[in-house]
Amino acid sequence: MRIRCFYVPRLRNAVCLIALLCGPAICLPQTQPVPGETSARIDVPVTASPNQTPLQFVVHGTVKSGKTPLPGAAVSASNTLTGKKVSAASDIDGSFTLTLPSRGRYVIKVEQAAFAATTKEVVITPETPQATVDADLMLASRALILAAQQAAGAQQIATALANRGMQSLSVTESETSAVPGSGGNNDNSSQNASGLPLNGAGSDAPTESVSITGAMGQAQNFGMNPDEVQDRIQEFRDRMQREGGLGGGGGPIILGGEGQGGGGGFGGGPGVFALGGRMGRFNINQPHGSIFYSTDNSIFDAAPYALNSRSNALGGPQQKPEYDQNRFGVTLGSPLHIPHVVKDDKTFVFLNWTGGRNENPYDQFSTVPTLAERQGNFSSIATQLIDPRTHQPIPGNVIANIDPAAQALLPFIPLPNLPGSTRNFHFVTALTQNNDQIAVRMVHNFDEGATFMPFGGNGGGGGGGGRRRARNNINFNLNYSDSHNQVSNPFPTLLGTTDNSGINTGAGWVVSKNRLTNNLHFNYNRSHTKLSNLYQDQLNVAGVAGITGTLQDPFDFGVPVLSFTNFQSARDTGATLSNNQTFSWSDSVIWRHGNHNLRFGGDFRRLYNDLRTEQNGRGSFTFTGTGFSTGFDFADFLLGLPQLTSIQGGSTTYKFRQNSWDLFIQDDWRATSSLSFDFGLRYEYVSPFSEANNQLVNLDINSTITAVSPVLPGSLGPFTGGFPTTVVEPDRNNFAPRVGFAWKAAKKTVVRGGYGINYNTGQYSTIVQNLAFQPPFAFTETNVSSSSLPLTLQNGFPPPTAAVTNNFAVDKNYKLGYVQIWNLDIQKELTPSLLLNVGYNGAKGTALDIQRAPNRLPDGQLRIPDVQPFILETSQGDSILHAGSVRVRKRLRRGMSAQGTYVFSKSLDNASSIGGGAVVVAQNDQDLAAERGLSSFDQRHRFTGNFVYELPFGTGKKWLNNQGAMKEFFGDWSWSGDFTIASGLPFTPRFLGATSDINQGLNGTLRLDVVGDPTAGTCPNGFSVGTINCWFNTAAFVQPPTGQFGNAQRNSIRGPGQLIFDMSVSKTLLAKDTRALELRLAANNVFNRPQFTTIDTVLNSPTYGQVVSVGAMRRVTLSARFRF
Repeated sequence: MRIRCFYVPRLRNAVCLIALLCGPAICLPQTQPVPGETSARIDVPVTASPNQTPLQFVVHGTVKSGKTPLPGAAVSASNTLTGKKVSAASDIDGSFTLTLPSRGRYVIKVEQAAFAATTKEVVITPETPQATVDADLMLASRALILAAQQAAGAQQIATALANRGMQSLSVTESETSAVPGSGGNNDNSSQNASGLPLNGAGSDAPTESVSITGAMGQAQNFGMNPDEVQDRIQEFRDRMQREGGLGGGGGPIILGGEGQGGGGGFGGGPGVFALGGRMGRFNINQPHGSIFYSTDNSIFDAAPYALNSRSNALGGPQQKPEYDQNRFGVTLGSPLHIPHVVKDDKTFVFLNWTGGRNENPYDQFSTVPTLAERQGNFSSIATQLIDPRTHQPIPGNVIANIDPAAQALLPFIPLPNLPGSTRNFHFVTALTQNNDQIAVRMVHNFDEGATFMPFGGNGGGGGGGGRRRARNNINFNLNYSDSHNQVSNPFPTLLGTTDNSGINTGAGWVVSKNRLTNNLHFNYNRSHTKLSNLYQDQLNVAGVAGITGTLQDPFDFGVPVLSFTNFQSARDTGATLSNNQTFSWSDSVIWRHGNHNLRFGGDFRRLYNDLRTEQNGRGSFTFTGTGFSTGFDFADFLLGLPQLTSIQGGSTTYKFRQNSWDLFIQDDWRATSSLSFDFGLRYEYVSPFSEANNQLVNLDINSTITAVSPVLPGSLGPFTGGFPTTVVEPDRNNFAPRVGFAWKAAKKTVVRGGYGINYNTGQYSTIVQNLAFQPPFAFTETNVSSSSLPLTLQNGFPPPTAAVTNNFAVDKNYKLGYVQIWNLDIQKELTPSLLLNVGYNGAKGTALDIQRAPNRLPDGQLRIPDVQPFILETSQGDSILHAGSVRVRKRLRRGMSAQGTYVFSKSLDNASSIGGGAVVVAQNDQDLAAERGLSSFDQRHRFTGNFVYELPFGTGKKWLNNQGAMKEFFGDWSWSGDFTIASGLPFTPRFLGATSDINQGLNGTLRLDVVGDPTAGTCPNGFSVGTINCWFNTAAFVQPPTGQFGNAQRNSIRGPGQLIFDMSVSKTLLAKDTRALELRLAANNVFNRPQFTTIDTVLNSPTYGQVVSVGAMRRVTLSARFRF
């Protein structure tokens, strides 16, 4: 006999019809079907005869996130032929059992609020009536990040260029297998600013317990962050009971919204709760939250690595600074209940406070003049010093008369504290960094009968399936942050401080009905930043030294910039006072229609930036030892004879203004059961900045670059016509299409791919600060010392003779750079727990920024005699990247999961402005093609991986699974870790102090000539290539002949590689009710291996060819979190 149950319209309970009346039957209560479930009948096998045992078709398994069981997860099985669907929910230990109505091929789908869904296909036959499916869910937020960063090389360019997340290029696995209208986070219209999801290029559904950030190649520390998982489930899980079936998993988490209820638990009473839906026995009226604390003390950490060891070429350990880092915070959430005042179950309040009281270690080696050299005695150097005034050799290389200005500035350059002439000053300290953040969020739900959840909205009842209802709520948030930090510097006399405070507030309204959801949001942000040095408002250092022509406002006080070739330059912290305000409005709509999920909307932003900054008001002095000099840079300084000086400043506060808006539309289309598409189009307009008082200045340049003229906002240029009030024409054609697909090519094979465009909308903020602080609203001056105009420290800024002294211009028709990204990924399931991904990613950058010095001839003389040297920024750069990747993942099984990814990539560009490094002016303005070389972020080989291992001790494990002291202490520990093995980043061989550079007001753009193989042999100092004193063969490069440019390519020297291992152990101690304590011990660089980071590639530097910077050694962090 079989009981056939079907849904009767307009009736809440199911009606059971007995097909063959030969025995009693029990009807299972059912609500109306969950949206997306078939309304067809569900066959429930029952006993046909007391003497016959029926064959049961069963799927069972567990649902976890890492090592943590997930209770209340919705598990469904859909027959691919008939569409019949049955549901259950995971128990308190994450286990579940599905009893299937018949044999066939089923798609098992596991969903849980706040986690990314996962699917798996099983085949049930009389020969194999049972199957095991273990699901390992990842946080939805983590899934978006992982997917957005999976396209390794492509994301590197996209992030560097666009300074924001990558657009959706491919359809995720969950979209491929999802039934239209069921599950999924289809109600969240604010995934990012565009409304487009952040699924990454060529990524598959992130269903594993471990993840890596593949984009920048840095492994996610210790896999998934357990705090994020525990905060959502731990406080509920410990209160659940095993009686009855659990309620179905709740809908997607939308704070203050209504989740879609999952199917009810069969075989028992009502479920305890449906996460994201109504609560059962759980008392949501009580406050819930967590308290955390973490510390990193120098006692537990390894000492810094000593680069200055004289005993061997590999350096060694040294004394470490004392420091203590402390992070702490409190989180509380509850409906708005104030005893005897107000009780509102439809209003939820969330409070959060996090803070830090940190002392960050700072460890830096520098090369400074010896005591003898500070006194003018240079008898130890091989170079014969020449008196620039008499052109005669200086007897004994001893300077008798030191310039008074140099004598006054000497105290700001520290004495050596180590022996030797290189890397002889070691500054070890701990810098203070204190911060606090306070957040308040309130959500009010207008729905009658709604029970608010702290992490989601309303779902269906726990004991039965839920149903979609209209959603209508408003939300408010207020955030405040404050920080006070010390600014690092290689010299202790040049430290600084930065104070930041900000407030952010917003309000939103979310309303949905039937298949439409609208999300309207307003946000206001205000921030204040103050950057100061040790002497601001207190000591006029330049004035005391007798330096004339500098700014005399106390706001600009500080040490002038002193640049050297052979020694560490002295660069004081610049003063800045900034106040920013941003108003933004956004509205987005989701419309579910058949197999289509349409998203469309737009944003508008108005930005106010009031800025006062000391651009270079104290002056810069460059000493090279070339040209009209002694032949040695520090000797020039003691005589007060710079080769190059520059100054720029003004006392005005600039008021920058900008508007930006965007429109977008996206269609997620499930074409067939095995093919899905993502189509999207975004248009964004970002205006160049204007200045409230029209205090911006650009240069109008003729086509042959033989004449220039300053132009003001809204004025007419003599060569190219009218200029707008922004002095740069806006770029109005920023259309960004994107398309992605996912195709289930075979039973265990999925192919994904996509294409999209990202624009660099943030570059205008950099440009406008250079167009400000220009004459006639400020003063600028760049001078080169000569026999007719000798410069001194005290008189480095004589009255300018040039008609134009502006030092920056931007192409009037400047275009925003953009990157096209494309990818293809093939995923193959080798075994039920082992997956293989093979992928390709490509990216092409167009209209990227290049900085040029057009007012220069090959011999360094000015092309336009009556115009001082200036920098011209244009959008003439381009780039190309190709990357192939292989990824192997082992799903969590028997307490072990692991993942490894290898990426082979190559990136070329002629635009040093991308990649996050400092902008370098092109060596030859007339040959930009010669700038093409490896990108500064090019990393040819990169292998990353991570793992999670549940130690076999404790509850449900092989050993120590009984109650007792041993189990409490040694049981339920988890061990995780990650590693990175990668080749090094590239560096450029350069020469400082070249006459062609100095005459153009520059220093360091000239590259070297290649005369040998830098990767083989030994250095002239006797060390072998690959050691810290000889990383590359320094004899392979020479200075190019005078008047010629070097033939070495940009970024042609490969730097040190990476070999990093991080590990952690963690344990959760459960108490009664919802209380739990989690302990965690984490170690970065656990094997304490030195990570060399920077090499010196300047030919005329005393540390040329040597490693000059090393990363942190082993760091240990202890953390604890208490949940209640």
